[in-house]
Amino acid sequence: MANQRQFIRNKSDSECIVTDEAGNSYGAVLQDISLGGALIQIRDGVLASLDVGDICRMMLCTNVDSCPIKQTCRIVRFDSVSMGVQFLTDTLQ
Repeated sequence: MANQRQFIRNKSDSECIVTDEAGNSYGAVLQDISLGGALIQIRDGVLASLDVGDICRMMLCTNVDSCPIKQTCRIVRFDSVSMGVQFLTDTLQ
């Protein structure tokens, strides 16, 4: 089966933060990233407030109060240790 991905993925091990629409923050590690989305490993356990289809924000930083790189995402895959997200905008904010 051929790879159907639209964008090339780049491996990463950068710390990041995921926030839900209620403002809850979760520590995470960015496993890979492309122009269209990312695979994020959850550090703080299961994200009970998030599920497939939900909107969240990924921040490439370790402090939610001073984070210059933010991306709004839709969760497209979710399990107990990681989640796949699709970026909803073309540029990092």
